[in-house]
Amino acid sequence: MSFRVQLSMAQLHSDGENFQKTCGFIMQQILTPSVKFTVAIVDGDDVPRNSMCRYLEESGYTTWGVGSIEDFYIGLLKEKADLVIVDLDLGVEPGLGLVRRLVAQRIPVIVLSQSANSGARVASFDAGALQYFVKPLSLAELGAGIRAQLRQLEMRVSNAEQQNAWRLDLSVPRLIAPNQRTIRLTSRECELLECLMAANGGMVSKSNLVKAMGHADAEDGFHRIESSLMRLRRKTLAGTQLMLPVRAVFGKGLVFVP
Repeated sequence: MSFRVQLSMAQLHSDGENFQKTCGFIMQQILTPSVKFTVAIVDGDDVPRNSMCRYLEESGYTTWGVGSIEDFYIGLLKEKADLVIVDLDLGVEPGLGLVRRLVAQRIPVIVLSQSANSGARVASFDAGALQYFVKPLSLAELGAGIRAQLRQLEMRVSNAEQQNAWRLDLSVPRLIAPNQRTIRLTSRECELLECLMAANGGMVSKSNLVKAMGHADAEDGFHRIESSLMRLRRKTLAGTQLMLPVRAVFGKGLVFVP
């Protein structure tokens, strides 16, 4: 998540209403998840379950709730769950069993209970729960706890996506393949890949490629680019065992497929 707010202090203080709106906007950006996560709630009490669902949806999450562990398993057949809130008041042993199964699948779990007993807390944490809230609970505190857990999940997802993508290291320069093998690049090869990858999956026209590579003549320049690309394809295959994902759009240009 990234955002930029460019307002002078004079502008903010000149209008109290605008100042509050701006602060509200900033807080909304901070509190709203940048990835659309789904939170499942397993709670036998309709009122708090519905309240939690409504609050989390207003906070930017997709939610679904059920009143029993059996209904949760049925719900999983058609819904996903990135994080699960489990109410131990449905039954301590069945609830802890559910926590263990979810943790084994690397799904983060938050436990709720009316009991403030330290034994229940310890059992929940031993089962793999990340947090334990005593009911009645503060929705704001629950939301903060969920954000903390899903923020870590978002980072893991982002890192995994990055590991599975082609990356260009300009400092060396080198090309890093999804299997983490690398090949060293010449300055011209690096310039070509940088131009193609900057399009984020879009086509770069022949004329723009020729211009970016500094060639004076369009036809001769693109012929040189194609020759360089052919050598780079062979080098990439030999060094990474993967095909370079550059496709030609006949008569128009080239596309680096992310």
